Amino acid sequence: MNDLEIQAEREGMFWENNSVLIQLLGLSPVLAVSSTFSHGIGLGVATFFVCVLSCLTASLLKGTIPHKWRLVWYMLILASYTTIVETICQLYFYPLFLKLGIYIPLICCNVAILIRIETVSGQSTWPIAARDAAKTGFGFLIALGLLAFCRELLISGTIFANWQLLLPTSSELSAVPGNLDDIHFFRFANTQAGVLILLGLLVALLNSLSQLRNNTSFDESKKIVPAIRARVTGRLSKE
Repeated sequence: MNDLEIQAEREGMFWENNSVLIQLLGLSPVLAVSSTFSHGIGLGVATFFVCVLSCLTASLLKGTIPHKWRLVWYMLILASYTTIVETICQLYFYPLFLKLGIYIPLICCNVAILIRIETVSGQSTWPIAARDAAKTGFGFLIALGLLAFCRELLISGTIFANWQLLLPTSSELSAVPGNLDDIHFFRFANTQAGVLILLGLLVALLNSLSQLRNNTSFDESKKIVPAIRARVTGRLSKE
């Protein structure tokens, strides 16, 4: 069993086992849509509902899903709920849907959700699966929102400027807020290298806070125990 499988089998928590900041899973949408706080919150909420509903459904159907074809069924469940969420976004949050683009359909490819279904939901009762999925989805939402908050503040100098995107609108009243793409205070934060560095700083900050709180390092549990040398005394027989 590799380190990823061991980490994935731990209970999904907001910080201790965060899928983004600890496991570093599902980073593609995190890096792509975190330019503004509203984009991050929108995708985070959509991912939260897909995660909870998919894990709950997989747990309820675990007795009827063949073990050999379980991954196919898990992907089918994920794709079904992703399609439902995408349809709701098109009907009621169309301006936000245009901003998020392909990353709403790609929720079904989020490996963080698939791992929770495989390791927890497919083997647990529905209350345990629902609680674990809620923690995992909320942890993803918090990590994405925190990164988007920092990036928007650095890029445009605003906080939650285009909040109108999160309000339900009809097709007749879907007024798109002003574009903030032309406003750049710290341009490097809007580049791929900048968002990777910012994510690394957030991961380092989380690790430092956890070490201070626990007064121990993360590698202490994996500390190598030196082998005890067995001393053999006696004479070697010489033939």
